[in-house]
Amino acid sequence: MKRAILGALPLLAMLAVVACAPATVAEKKIVDFNYKGTLSDGSVFGESEPGKPLEFQVGSGKIISALEKGMLGMKVGEKKTITVKAADAYGEYDSSALQDVPRAQFPKDLALQVGQHFQVQTAAGVMTVTIAAVKDKTVTVDFNHPLAGKDLTFAVEIVKIREMTSEEKKAAQAVTAPATAPATTQTGTPQPASK
Repeated sequence: MKRAILGALPLLAMLAVVACAPATVAEKKIVDFNYKGTLSDGSVFGESEPGKPLEFQVGSGKIISALEKGMLGMKVGEKKTITVKAADAYGEYDSSALQDVPRAQFPKDLALQVGQHFQVQTAAGVMTVTIAAVKDKTVTVDFNHPLAGKDLTFAVEIVKIREMTSEEKKAAQAVTAPATAPATTQTGTPQPASK
């Protein structure tokens, strides 16, 4: 009996080390992280609110894939700066994604301005578009994502890493990815973007 207990000690020690090893960002884990996103000119395009980290499941496609890959292997409390090239973020800017829309499709009492954002309902869902030009009878709408063509830098800090709950596992298995149409073929009635 004594020999069996002594023989099991190395195995128990190894299991204790594995059990105590800090969790890392890995496939299927739920990760909470803080971030500040900046462009090459230093302007901030987004950041998490103080005390309200963002949460995502690794591999779910809910955040930019290249950002997710940059976080793999990080531990709670670890900070890192991750730069994502435009092609791996929101794509390169596509000048063919500009479309002239009749002015009548916009609310009559709305003063349109270049740079203004609107939400449009498309076959692929709601998307944000930008006013590129305003003419007498038409408005040029830019269907590119506002960050298309821009390299993005994320300063991230991992706040929490955990396993999926059984409810989250069931929900993840039930979800299927919707098909999306190319941005250049989408049309809809513009609505002011909410802030």
